[in-house]
Parts: sequence; structure tokens; C-alpha cells
Amino acid sequence: MMPKMQRVFAVLVVALATLSALPASAAENDLVLSRFGTFQRFQNDCTNACGVVEKDTDAFRALARDMGQVLAPRFLNPAETLGEAGFAVNLMTSLSFIDNEADYWQTAVEDQDPSSSLFTAHLQIRKGLPFSFELAADMAYLFASEMFSLGSHVKWALNEGFYYFPDIAVRGTVNTLLGSEDLNLINAGWDISISKAFDISGVMSLAPYAGYQQLHIIASSRLLNAYPQDPRPPQFDDDPSDGNETFSPEFVFSQNHEAINRFFVGTRLNVWIMSFSLEGVLADNVTQLTLSGGVDF
Repeated sequence: MMPKMQRVFAVLVVALATLSALPASAAENDLVLSRFGTFQRFQNDCTNACGVVEKDTDAFRALARDMGQVLAPRFLNPAETLGEAGFAVNLMTSLSFIDNEADYWQTAVEDQDPSSSLFTAHLQIRKGLPFSFELAADMAYLFASEMFSLGSHVKWALNEGFYYFPDIAVRGTVNTLLGSEDLNLINAGWDISISKAFDISGVMSLAPYAGYQQLHIIASSRLLNAYPQDPRPPQFDDDPSDGNETFSPEFVFSQNHEAINRFFVGTRLNVWIMSFSLEGVLADNVTQLTLSGGVDF
């Protein structure tokens, strides 16, 4: 690798490490899903608390739908691939705009005071393959939380490099959430994009692009406790004829699947080995704006 490329790559790695370390002491965006359950005490003469949990499944589904989009893989590239020998590293900063006044957001986040926008940092590494294929690895981190995601994607350019025709590509993506004590989350999706590159003075190129994605969000919860102040294990009364002694504060949300239609538009500017992209994503509940900078070898 050329010395200049080595220096650029080192700067990117250091920048990512710095960004990841900045919010380590804060966790206001972490999730507390046990608040989606209310412990309903029985009106009887139990020696200790007796009751069961009433859980808010609709709130859980809405939160998982939004969080899946916040951590979904970004696009940030036109339809064309890198070519068989190509390699690229990109750092991204992204804002996801949510309905922070929604009850489920105000209930779920740690400090119960969600911002209208959530800030994520992303690292994407792409490698060109033969026959117009491209493989990538992605990592994202949600600021002011302990949550991050890991994933990958495969892209295939159906048409690229023709002078008079736009490039067209299809892509499959998958990533998973890590770092949350309460939420299990997997994103899987496919998208189609179209783009066209234009040379500028022979020293740079501009490539606007647009596309559609169908994102599938698969979410469930881990074991939650709606009455943690009582350390007793759950107990069940098989004969409640003389007063129900059941104590069942634990609950889970079973697996939920949500399909989201998303549209994206953006543009990429290439100058020498440097690339810069600006992208917007539009969906029903979450909109996003992402800025990317990186190097293409």
C-alpha cells in the first residue's frame, strides 16, 4: 500500500476509535424495555405482592420498528461496484429523525427524555469482486448508548460502465444489534439502485443515485421483570380458591417481524482516491441524513 494511503487509512481508524470512546460514560439512549410491562397486583390478602404482568405489545413493536431503521445499514454509494481489484473504507455520521414525543420512545429510553434525532457513527469496508459483485462489512454505533450493530452486504451490478446508460444494481443486507441488555434485533433487506457518474474537468466525478429498499426488522425481547423490587422467584398458585398467591413479574415479547418500505437518494463526489457522499432516506416513521467520507483504492 502506498505511504499516502497508509496515512489516510490510519487517520480513519483513529477517528473511529475516538468517536466510539467519546460517549462511553453516558447511556441516556439505552433501552429499558421492562417499562413496557405493568405489574398488576391482585386485590387480595397476600402476605407478599401477588399479581401478573400486563405488557404493552404495541409499544414494543413500534419501538423495534424505529430502532431497526436507526441501525439499518446505510447505502452511501452509487450502483457501480469497485471493480475486481477495488477496495474502499468509509466513515459515516448519520442523523435519524424520530417522533420523540411518542409514548413508546419516552418510556423506553433510559433517561425518558429522547431527542428528536439519534446520532450514529458507521464504518464500512468494501471489496470489489469479479463479475460486478461487491462484498462489504458494516459497523454502526449509537451515541449515548452501549448499542452497536455488525453486518454485511453483497451487491451485484446488473449494468455498469456503459457510456449512455445508467448503472443498476441490487443488494442484499443483514445486520444484528449488540450491546442491548433487553432487545434482540436483526435487520435483513434488499434494495435496488440506479446511478450515473459524470466527469468534472477530468479530475473528479459526481455520481447521483436513487433507489428503493425493503427492510425486514425481526425483534424480540430478553427476559424482563416488571417488579424488580421484589427479589422472589416467580411462583404460581395451583389452587387459587382461597386467594390467588401467584407472583409472576417476569415477561418477554415474542418475535415480531415488520417490513418497511424505504426510499433513498444521494450523491457521491470522487476526488483522486477520496470520496464524499451525502444521502437522505425517507420512510413512514424514521427519516435519515448521512454524510460519508473515505478512500477508494
